[in-house]
Amino acid sequence: MAKVPDEQQYMDRCICGNCPSYPGEGGFFCAKGKGSEPVTRRGCVCGDCENFKEFDLKDGYYCADGAAGEGPQ
Repeated sequence: MAKVPDEQQYMDRCICGNCPSYPGEGGFFCAKGKGSEPVTRRGCVCGDCENFKEFDLKDGYYCADGAAGEGPQ
């Protein structure tokens, strides 16, 4: 699984704010890592994101588990 570059062009695609599990702040978790706020898992939209598809990501809940390629923390 590839890592998502922490670059503006990929950040602009971010759909974290539309997620039912969005913790209320932050975003672009697939590149930046998990947020500082606790996450209640209510569903995940990571699989709908263009970054997920382009970088062949396999998991979701990056807001809770850390950046793509890091795995659960």
